[in-house]
Amino acid sequence: MKKIVLFLLMVSLFGAKYTNELIYEESPYLLQHAHNPVHWYPWGKKAFELAKKEHKPIFLSIGYSTCHWCHVMERESFENEEIAKLINQYYIPIKVDREERPDLDRYYQLVYQVMHQRSGGWPLTIIMTEDKKPFFSATYLPPEDGYGVKGLRTILPILAKAYKEERPLIEKRAAAIEKLVEEALSSRYVPVQLDISLATKALRQLQEVYDPVHGGFSKRIKFPQPSTIDLLLDIYLITHDQKALQMATHTLEAMAKGGIFDQIEGGFFRYSVDREWSIPHFEKMLYTNAELIHLYTRAYCITKEPLFKEVVVRTIEEMDRRFGQSGLYYSASDADTKGEEGRYFLYSYEEALKYLSQEMNETRAKKELESLGITPDGNFDGELSNPTKKGAVTPKTIELLAKMRQNRSYPFIDRKIITAWNAMYLRAKMEAFIFDERYLHEALKVLDRLIDRLYKDQLYHQVIGNEKPKKEVMLEDYAYLIRALATAYELSLEHRYLELAYKLFNEAKERFFDHGVWYFSTQDHKLPADLSDSYYSSALATLYLAMLDLSSLGEDLKLYALAKRSIEEKSALIFHNPGFLPTATKAALRLKIGDVIVKAKKKRLLKVLGSLQFVRYPYLLDKDANVSGFLACKIDTCFKESEDFAELKKAIEGLLDHKSQKALWRADGQR
Repeated sequence: MKKIVLFLLMVSLFGAKYTNELIYEESPYLLQHAHNPVHWYPWGKKAFELAKKEHKPIFLSIGYSTCHWCHVMERESFENEEIAKLINQYYIPIKVDREERPDLDRYYQLVYQVMHQRSGGWPLTIIMTEDKKPFFSATYLPPEDGYGVKGLRTILPILAKAYKEERPLIEKRAAAIEKLVEEALSSRYVPVQLDISLATKALRQLQEVYDPVHGGFSKRIKFPQPSTIDLLLDIYLITHDQKALQMATHTLEAMAKGGIFDQIEGGFFRYSVDREWSIPHFEKMLYTNAELIHLYTRAYCITKEPLFKEVVVRTIEEMDRRFGQSGLYYSASDADTKGEEGRYFLYSYEEALKYLSQEMNETRAKKELESLGITPDGNFDGELSNPTKKGAVTPKTIELLAKMRQNRSYPFIDRKIITAWNAMYLRAKMEAFIFDERYLHEALKVLDRLIDRLYKDQLYHQVIGNEKPKKEVMLEDYAYLIRALATAYELSLEHRYLELAYKLFNEAKERFFDHGVWYFSTQDHKLPADLSDSYYSSALATLYLAMLDLSSLGEDLKLYALAKRSIEEKSALIFHNPGFLPTATKAALRLKIGDVIVKAKKKRLLKVLGSLQFVRYPYLLDKDANVSGFLACKIDTCFKESEDFAELKKAIEGLLDHKSQKALWRADGQR
């Protein structure tokens, strides 16, 4: 509160033409809009009561602080006094940070999907009745009409007039939309039998959308889709089908050499706007980098490709440097610097050549720039280039180009510390201990810090700075934190991590599980969790994996049965779309193939932790146990005991050799 009072005092002293209700919020995104001429309210009782009192529709805008098109819409419309006047006159405007309230974002993205039969995005624009029933939805909207699109100056008065003069029609439309949304949310499907053929079915589906030239799973805008590639690695280990491995590694190599990877400082941008992975939107999200660190580490364990190791090391270095503060990790950095997209990251050929030529001869400097795709013609906007890896580049060149950036302003960093995203990143960093044991020790220390800050009387979704956490927990926070704790146990063999994971799971079940349904949130909408891996892996499917972790590590057949029932509840969806629900398909295949738990005394197990990561079996865990030698077990039986780890490894990998695989498929087909 002291900070808010001080901020308001500074505003009064140094001037701000407008200040709205968002000034009292903690979200960096909401604070970005606190001085718009739009009379924004945060999501809450005050705004809804005012809408009913004044009989005005609600203008809801959802975005996040590092979203490029959110900034564009703000500059064009929400800072435009004439547009703001229309919004204020006819509507009660509400701003929501989708990272702070992912439950609201998911609900209204579904509204958009139901209305338009396609996925939405950000900024998301929803217009609702005073009773919060949507009747209009859009993503980015321009201020003026153009290119066949109606602008806000046209739309706002028309919808306001219709709301006032044709209320029965509007309410009928809103009721119809609400009914479709509720039907989508409450859909239940008759369970079907899942078997190992999911692997080949998923592979066929992914081959149909795979780009054989540049990798990835689209011919236009490309997202990294780490959960899809992770599933392909599972499929390869299960089926030995080289197509699965080739699709995965080709995509990983293309991204690593492309402009979606920051070739100068490391770390991945959120997505690429072109087929070649060259031109990204320049946001760096903690979740994107977390999932890709995990993926490249895993791919390295299968292929030993040095490029994959380089990507992991450089990405961790960049995330720790930019996002790691006060022992935890910030959520994202912006694409824009001073209103220009990519300004911090791009290079002018002439400036770069002149700078490099101070340290090397011009001929060599030209060759180095050519190897980085920095050309006189540019590849981004006019003569500017976003670096891509076209050939070998010396560390000296990278160092010099990084120094060029030191005189530039780094983009805005959103300082929200989100439980799910921190857990995701820490789990990935722990797994990267195969490259440097320091990563494991650092990640365990931060994991303890995360628990200390976000788990008080209950678990919370986020915290900012030294403030007390206030935002209610979501299913994703539990799911990702439980998985991180399970990994922490496996790599440290400290039982307190496993005990806390069990405690958190029981809390999650109490809070979000009701009559066979897992809910993402129960705050404003009782929102069922879904299986879609949208901007990162599904919280529900991640929870399936967390349940399997705990049931195997705890040899808990009751929890295993709950995991099985939960997956079977969604089996029809997985059966029809295994390639497009990759995390859920991974969980289903894991259920069918079965975990292998390597048991040994703590001291002996710690000596082979690195070697365990290179065992070619997709679902392998380890557990401290009072046994002689090494013991390999499934959840209900053990099948190999040996003093020699190499012998144990051979037995585990033999479970999925060609001969055993055929027997497994025959048995599965007979069930």
